[in-house]
Amino acid sequence: MKRNHWNSADETHLLRLITQGAYGQLESVARRILSKTRDHPLALKALAVACISGGRVQEAKPLLQRAAKLYPRDPELHSNLAIILTTEDDHESALACIDRALKLEPQRADFHANRALALLNLGAIHGSMMSARTALQFDPSHPKAANTLGAALHRQCKFDAALEAFQRATTNDPGSLDSFLNFVVTLGDVGRHSAAANCARQVLEEGEPTQTEIDMIFPYLCAAERADCDWRRADAASMLRQTMLRQVDQGPEPFFITHMEDIDRTTLRRGAEVYGRAYLRGTGVALGEPRGSAVPAGESPDRPLRIGFISADFRDHPVSELAVGLYECLDRSAFSIYAYGYGPSEPSQLRHRLLDAFDIFRDIDALSFVEAATLIRQDAIDILVDMAGWTKFSRPGILTYAPAPVIASWLGFPGTLGVPGLAHYLISDPIVTPMEHAGDYAENLALLPHSYQPSSRTGDGRVTPTRGQCGLPEDAFVFCSFNQSVKLTPHIFDLWCQLLLRNPGSVLWLGFQSELAQANLRAIARAREVPETSIVFAPWCALPEHLARLPLADLALDTFPYGSHTTGSDMLWAGVPLIARMGETFASRVSSSLLTAVGLQELITYTDDDYLTLADGLANDRSRYSAYRRHLVNARLSAPLFDTRRFAHDMGRLLRAMWQNHVRGQHQAIRIP
Repeated sequence: MKRNHWNSADETHLLRLITQGAYGQLESVARRILSKTRDHPLALKALAVACISGGRVQEAKPLLQRAAKLYPRDPELHSNLAIILTTEDDHESALACIDRALKLEPQRADFHANRALALLNLGAIHGSMMSARTALQFDPSHPKAANTLGAALHRQCKFDAALEAFQRATTNDPGSLDSFLNFVVTLGDVGRHSAAANCARQVLEEGEPTQTEIDMIFPYLCAAERADCDWRRADAASMLRQTMLRQVDQGPEPFFITHMEDIDRTTLRRGAEVYGRAYLRGTGVALGEPRGSAVPAGESPDRPLRIGFISADFRDHPVSELAVGLYECLDRSAFSIYAYGYGPSEPSQLRHRLLDAFDIFRDIDALSFVEAATLIRQDAIDILVDMAGWTKFSRPGILTYAPAPVIASWLGFPGTLGVPGLAHYLISDPIVTPMEHAGDYAENLALLPHSYQPSSRTGDGRVTPTRGQCGLPEDAFVFCSFNQSVKLTPHIFDLWCQLLLRNPGSVLWLGFQSELAQANLRAIARAREVPETSIVFAPWCALPEHLARLPLADLALDTFPYGSHTTGSDMLWAGVPLIARMGETFASRVSSSLLTAVGLQELITYTDDDYLTLADGLANDRSRYSAYRRHLVNARLSAPLFDTRRFAHDMGRLLRAMWQNHVRGQHQAIRIP
């Protein structure tokens, strides 16, 4: 390198501008140097920085690529190129550049922090945590490293540790919206919903947020308030719908939106697609039409198939409580059953039952998206069933690598993934997703003949406690809803209050809620002149004890628009009739599917008036009510909802039909008679 062509005064000026952060003045000086020395490393770097600061990333990229080739021993060049590649969501290439920078300068905290972020985006949770912790060893106040560490811990459900990391990140970089949102979300995850809401309100009401910031923060404020039954925002649903229509990348989470009033299927699909595309950016795969491997010549549609189930919930979780019987009962002469689990894996009776239910169980928690997809392909899985969708700890990034010829979504997420190409099929039933709704789902509908929701329940011989032991009056008619607080809406609670007023002496038995949620619900009831003693909150208890107490209720009341799912099935198994309120979205139709599969279609209502009239009528017609209870006792032995072997047989037929479609080189809607 011949320095005699370089202008040392220009170099000194350039270094001063960089030190001062005067990036707007870099370009003219850098271009002057490059006009004399085309390959000057500092000038190339400075011009690239000027382009980046001016939003001209595409101009900066070739400059850094050329500089990195010419001067491969300069770690800054590799690092800056990695930053650009990260903005383009090319995280694999960014990781390679960061690793080159670290070989040259292994003690740079910012390099390790960038590596942690790239690994997180690629789904390599464990590697991300290690790199973030290394960065914090070199610089304990590094905000990006702390935020990335928190995100990795959060995905492993280590909420207390994640909260500590996010708090460190926000303290060291108060202006980071990403760290702030992560902090707010995690406050809710540890049950501090009020603190989460207060943080979000402070920014929205006392600051001067931009519209984009409002769109990003407001959904989390709503989620925190709804968790405590704080219904002060009458226009929340309308505002969230507008946010979704503006197609904000980090807008409302699809799972939360399914709980909001007046949200239609079209808006839900659009919101899921916008959210999904933002979430999945960086996988390096162009999503579009569903993909799958080519069909080998002579492939038989009837050969035994390898079925893979992928989930974060192979543990004590409602999804596994429902599905474990299916895994056990699928025909092993026709299918080999594999599981791909990630996330928490604490030991429990259900966890052991799950491990025994699968032929092969793979723990993929430590694998990146591409590594997990590669393992699934190596196992020659024919049909992969994703059990998570857009739930909190899902890893749909794995699906973008087309790990199996056929991919289906089932059970964990109540709706469409929204993004064409993620899954070929959505497994459902004709009540939840009738064929005339197909246009509002990105996947082909694959419909089971009865409810899409399985049951794995068996009698465990536990003795039902007395009403007195559960704080219930012995002779009262007990209306009941054990749904989570986020499912409760002002309108549905108002209907329940009307029922209590129409039936003096009756009680409303609600599932465990936070102290603030209880206080808010009691205050709303008092404002409607409902007696204080008419609402009873059940304390939290372990699942077996919870199921044992359910028969004490007389009538289960559906929530709306997110109805009773596992909760509804629990009630029906306990012999408690359920009144459903059917709507137009997936989540609002599941309880109607359950009732149909148990032979009680007459308990499905379609309007608020019908819902109220039916509930009131049953509370005052003991003969009719008792007939429904007797029906449910008999249904345990005969109804499709509780016939796990029949469900497994039907699911096997559905999986076989998917494979036959694949062999024919097509993916289209399926309905099993």
